[in-house]
Amino acid sequence: MGVDEQWAQWNRLRGRMPAWHPVGVVVEVDGPVVRRHHGNRGSVEHAPLAPGTDLGVLVRRQQEAFAKRGEPVEWKVYAHDSPDLGPALMAAGFTAGWERSVLIAATLSGAERENVLDPRDGVHDLYRVRGQAARAWAVAVGSPGPHAMPYAEMIANGSSDEGDVLIEVLLEDGVVTAVGWAHGDAQPFTVVGGLTGHDEDFVRTCTDGWRHSSWLGCPLLAEAHGPLREQLLEAGFSEATTVRSYHWSPPATPEPSRPAQFLDWLHDDGPLWDRFYADFDFAPSMRHRPAITEPSPSAVWDLHSHHRLVPDLPAELDAIVRRGLLTATEPGEFVYWLDWQHDGYRYDPRRVGIPGRPPVPGLGTYPDGDYYLHLTDDMRLGTFGHPWEGTLTVWGAPLLSAVEADLTDLLGDPVRRRQ
Repeated sequence: MGVDEQWAQWNRLRGRMPAWHPVGVVVEVDGPVVRRHHGNRGSVEHAPLAPGTDLGVLVRRQQEAFAKRGEPVEWKVYAHDSPDLGPALMAAGFTAGWERSVLIAATLSGAERENVLDPRDGVHDLYRVRGQAARAWAVAVGSPGPHAMPYAEMIANGSSDEGDVLIEVLLEDGVVTAVGWAHGDAQPFTVVGGLTGHDEDFVRTCTDGWRHSSWLGCPLLAEAHGPLREQLLEAGFSEATTVRSYHWSPPATPEPSRPAQFLDWLHDDGPLWDRFYADFDFAPSMRHRPAITEPSPSAVWDLHSHHRLVPDLPAELDAIVRRGLLTATEPGEFVYWLDWQHDGYRYDPRRVGIPGRPPVPGLGTYPDGDYYLHLTDDMRLGTFGHPWEGTLTVWGAPLLSAVEADLTDLLGDPVRRRQ
């Protein structure tokens, strides 16, 4: 499939329910429109609208949906969309924002860039210099943009069933000075999220690398204006169309954050596990039992010592823990769900798992083949499921108080306890 055919396919996909969408985002289809509700903001997408579409009615319906959630909304209008759409949005109270070119670059064949051991200068994959993750975050998040996909949002989105993210950094004397990022979640393109530097060599090296290494075999899609647009054109991109953003905010105050987010290994998950290893003397092993030094206060239940039929033990166990976390945590506090050696998440227990909201992320409480944890960022309370010992440890006085009676009724008396 050529670039022109892929561009036509992308246009058709704009108005369809995606096969995958990020954790913490609710996606709704309303006629020709796809709404994405992030909790703290929203967006509208659609293919070119059919002639005769009542734009005023369509726009008002989207405003009502976002107003119910208190979400400010961004609506992108492409040059090949209806010429009446922009005026209809302005008439409904939207404000015109930035305008950018939409640029496409085909994949490249040939040898990929060689990896350098312990690089100090030049452009390299961030995962080659993991110690620079915090610095890369600061540079990327602190750059003014606007970016097609802000860095923090891409990290919170995590990986899809189709692939992962691509992050390149420019090193000078071993320190990150510029960051470029792309993601492969929007078929049939790998999407350039952003580039903090406009230097010709940096832009070309990043984009050439992505064009060589796109694991999906997809061309790159970018949005840019000003110097970055010019550098992308010099790097082999072609302009497909232009896009302008329109913005509207309801009178309600938006929520401060997305209700659930992916934990990136470099920025969140790895450091959190490091603290857990240190604070709890975690020793993962099929034979090491218990696998942690149980904190005080805590109680440990045997998941298989009960003598009555429990039709769906994992669901009952998870329901008890979820109710307990609602009671034991502070309003607005996030809970972290960790799965040893696998993806983890953070979520607000008051804003997930209810109608109109995203589901609770993760695989629950019952340790089905791996260590599963719920815990707060300060680790003052949480749960630890040991799959080979077949136990659940609960620690922290507020959480213990909230769940002990129900867990004892379900599983029997605790087999270990620390006061």
